[in-house]
Amino acid sequence: MSQEFDINAWLECFKTKLISLFDKRLRFFGLQGSYGRGEQTAGSDIDVVVIIDGMSRCDMLAYRNMIDTLDRSSMICGFVACTGDLRGWEKSDLLQLFLDTQPIIGSLDSFGIFFTKEDIRRAVKTGACNIYHACLHNFLHARNMEVLVDLFKSARFTVRMKHYCETGDYVASFCRLKDVVPDEDRQILICAASVADRCKSDCFDGYSLMLVDWADNIIRTMR
Repeated sequence: MSQEFDINAWLECFKTKLISLFDKRLRFFGLQGSYGRGEQTAGSDIDVVVIIDGMSRCDMLAYRNMIDTLDRSSMICGFVACTGDLRGWEKSDLLQLFLDTQPIIGSLDSFGIFFTKEDIRRAVKTGACNIYHACLHNFLHARNMEVLVDLFKSARFTVRMKHYCETGDYVASFCRLKDVVPDEDRQILICAASVADRCKSDCFDGYSLMLVDWADNIIRTMR
């Protein structure tokens, strides 16, 4: 992706096409991920959030066809759902979406979804369990360094949610998060930023076991 890429102009074009496609059924449009945090790189995906009233199969196909007409279409990802599904979604999974998304059209608060302390705690524990399982499976069987890199990236979100659970302070930026979390969580964030650069060295076992131990500690602590 070139340095000349203007995300704001791109989002304006995307918004115009969404409105043309769904009109008043478009309940929400927002941006999350690295572009939403202002931490994007040349290879970052564009994570959009789109919520539509009464989304049908025809709507899904129309949305897919619309994406194909856009610049950077291969970089588009994100969360797309109908209003009814959003309201029925597992709250511990939905929490990060609500906290991380920058609104462009509408407000996620308008859907009347509220989160409890237990929802936040569940989000942390589920994240740690998923990382533990995937990392240990990869360590024992697949032994794939690229998978390990992706798991460290995923662990950043659990670090962020853990900090939010413990302090009530949601820190969107991973760079800033490193300055406010405990040493064991800071090490995960540092490794997430560096493990990809070190993947050619003989570090697979050490990094894998570090991540497993970190996830294991969260699981045991949050029984």
